[in-house]
Amino acid sequence: MRQVRSRPVGVRPGNPRHDGRGKGGVPVFDGLEFPGCEQVPMSSGQYEASEQHVEFWDEAAGVAMIADSSGLGHEEPRGLLAGVVERIAQERGARIGRFCAVSLLRYDTRGLRRAMEPDECLYLYPDRANLPAGGSLIVGESDPPDVVVEIDHTTDVRRGKLRVYQSWGFPELWVEVPDAEPPTRRRRRLSGLTIYLLNADGEYEVASASRAFPGWRADEIHAVVNEPVITDGANAILRRVGAALGKRDGTGPDDDPLLRAHRRDGRLGERVEMVRETLRARRVAMSPAFPSESCRAALAEASTADIVSASMACRDAADFENLVRG
Repeated sequence: MRQVRSRPVGVRPGNPRHDGRGKGGVPVFDGLEFPGCEQVPMSSGQYEASEQHVEFWDEAAGVAMIADSSGLGHEEPRGLLAGVVERIAQERGARIGRFCAVSLLRYDTRGLRRAMEPDECLYLYPDRANLPAGGSLIVGESDPPDVVVEIDHTTDVRRGKLRVYQSWGFPELWVEVPDAEPPTRRRRRLSGLTIYLLNADGEYEVASASRAFPGWRADEIHAVVNEPVITDGANAILRRVGAALGKRDGTGPDDDPLLRAHRRDGRLGERVEMVRETLRARRVAMSPAFPSESCRAALAEASTADIVSASMACRDAADFENLVRG
């Protein structure tokens, strides 16, 4: 893995604090750069009432960084990610927590806050995680997300937010640069997804695959959140990742209520068709409504051997239902 070197977050002793505009008009605060953002004054009351997506906010300075309007190019990958994470969760047989409207807050020694709003936070074990009751996750009190997702459609988190996430000790960060170009200007970065993993020294390293989602490669994640339709190949990858999580946790598709119901209905349909074919071969008359709902319920619970035995021994369709129901 390639190590990511970054300066400490904050003001270095002996160095002036630079707030304002840096090279190319990029907003700069405490050495953190926020390309694609507008720096605006924002009090604590304004922050708490704001409905905008705030990339970064510093209460002491009363300064916020607001991202440019990004449109569908930003929202579509996030929406597609929701669907693929749900498929992985179904194959795994356990829920994966997704939080799209959460503020990450860090209090300093004076009780003043710094906040960031990611595009997505993923929790592999949401039912046992220490999560806030409100809409804010307190760094150092709440459990950190297993994965934080940032979508750089018009922004570049590498020059600011990445360093803050590292200083906060978040274990895994995905930075997705969508295939779609921003509507207002040409992007200088190549599209793709980069995975940053926190190492033992508390620094991010670029990795080819996720640690939280075993074996899920960066190129595979990028492809599936940029395709409007999940292909057979992509679906096989999602099943592979979900199965790896399930193997680790001792769960599987039958632990997911929806998939369990689909599988049960599928098995019942196969049993009904087997019975009808057997009785048809024996020239036993059947109505279009055969078997009845009560018989179908019995078929779902009966063993294959008992179903075959009843199919061969019955005198007519009604007798079959009586034999199966016992």
